[in-house]
Amino acid sequence: MSRRVAAAIVERLKTVAGIRVDPKNQQFLTFRLDRRLQALGLDSYEAYLEVLESPSGEAETARLVESLVTHTTSFFREPAHFDWMEKTGLPTLNEAGAGRLHPLTVWSAACSTGPELWSAGMVLDRFSQTITGGLRWGMVGSDISAGVLRRAAGAIFTATELAGVNEERKRQYFLRSRPGVAIANGQRLYRVAPELRNRASFAQGNLLQELPDIPLADIIFLRNVLIYFAPDDRQACLNNVTARLRQGGYLILGHSDSHHGLPPGMTACGPSIFRKG
Repeated sequence: MSRRVAAAIVERLKTVAGIRVDPKNQQFLTFRLDRRLQALGLDSYEAYLEVLESPSGEAETARLVESLVTHTTSFFREPAHFDWMEKTGLPTLNEAGAGRLHPLTVWSAACSTGPELWSAGMVLDRFSQTITGGLRWGMVGSDISAGVLRRAAGAIFTATELAGVNEERKRQYFLRSRPGVAIANGQRLYRVAPELRNRASFAQGNLLQELPDIPLADIIFLRNVLIYFAPDDRQACLNNVTARLRQGGYLILGHSDSHHGLPPGMTACGPSIFRKG
């Protein structure tokens, strides 16, 4: 891959998804994109760039984004956020009417394959069980990648992927595959139980664009996303995401994310946690 082609591909990724990749990291680019060349029957990255820049290149650009975006996730990652959600966030929201006056909604804004969303669902369900009559609640997962959204909605994981889930939660919230049903490395599979899956909906979305299809949420997880954006794109992302946050709702960022550019009215109230209004 030439420097010119690498720079053009990286610029296209930034324009479409706001994500920065160093064009000098050609080894990473070729490692991630070799399969696309094979799938298209191309013999050079110059030819691949021509496909991207052609009038019909929109579909391949979407595949480019899916190939280059890094989807790092795990169950109950940064566990302090879920502890706060259980002990402080949900009780405070419930006292203000969430779950009674309107469905209490959690949005995982870059949900990847789903562990963050399903982790929040387990916490929500447990909290609902402590409330007389239960709560009205739901979850939304979104991502720029259609491929990972399909995996998130399928809600099937290996035992290794469930490393952050304790045995009690596994028993309550997962269905285990029958003996003899396994993947190539010999692991049993687990699927999120229907009582959680039925609470979730999914939407493909680019956080750099307005998101009218996302319902107003009471808690939004936007963790470990902003670190990939340039300042202007980070600002656009924060504006679009917080526009879907209810007054009195909470935005949860990753511990490595910069909160510079948060819209006015967002107040810090915990570790990388901000309240609107």
